Amino acid sequence: MNKGDNLMLKYLMYLIFLLSPIMSQTDPDTSSSDAGGEEQKYAMNTSVYVDFSKNTGNTTAEILYYGISFSLFGDYGPLKDTEFSFNYSANDAVVSGEQWEDDANLILKFDLWASQRFSPFLFLQNEKDAIVGLNNRLNYGMGGKVNLLFGTSISYALLAESENYTTYESTIESIDSVESEYYYYTWDYDTTYGYSEADSIRDFARHSIRPKIKLKLLDGNVVFDYRFYYKPNLEDFDDYLLQNELTVNIATFYEALSIYLTYSDSYNSRYDKPDAQFKPKDSSLSIGFQFDL
Repeated sequence: MNKGDNLMLKYLMYLIFLLSPIMSQTDPDTSSSDAGGEEQKYAMNTSVYVDFSKNTGNTTAEILYYGISFSLFGDYGPLKDTEFSFNYSANDAVVSGEQWEDDANLILKFDLWASQRFSPFLFLQNEKDAIVGLNNRLNYGMGGKVNLLFGTSISYALLAESENYTTYESTIESIDSVESEYYYYTWDYDTTYGYSEADSIRDFARHSIRPKIKLKLLDGNVVFDYRFYYKPNLEDFDDYLLQNELTVNIATFYEALSIYLTYSDSYNSRYDKPDAQFKPKDSSLSIGFQFDL
């Protein structure tokens, strides 16, 4: 288990400790009445998914996808119109002895006055993606969201970031000299190149700008949610991250069961150069079923 896994496990333990009073409530939809007899309501949702597959024979593969999400929305104690959300997902896949996927993503968000015209929020994200050399990226900060018309909103956050990448540099492993067949007293050189690994660690700040549109169609049975993120380095706008996220959720005849489609793509400007070890853009598409507990 590497440092990124240990850090995410620590956040998970902290979260379980913080949420234990909430999870112990007897009624998940309504909190206890206060002294004045006013009933305070909130909605809570938890969902879990696990997908494991193993192949042997001509093709050997072990693939594990899993995740958990939790959200609390409404009035809870002195917090009015508040949203707290937690999402964690991880993918681990080894195909024919080679690591195909090795990534994880943890997001915590606390949004005060979430449905109002303006809402301040706190944000924390910890992620890794070993396939593209990202050992760990932690960013946290605060920002504000403005709700606009027709399910649209725009938010801005200032984030402190700490990132750890594995970088690869070309090195000369050996040089062999041989006598040339064409010129007497002239030597040719056969150079063998290799790569050396090193950690690139940076601490800096990012802007995070996110427009969003969320539409509920057909009496709420179809939910369309699209978000775009632009995250430039505070001191160097040529160093930036881009991300698109699209989710379509369709309700079924069974209340707890829904069909979902998710698409996402990400762009990292650090890899947009001729000698980069990795491609600057990744994309993924998923279609499946979700069961809410």
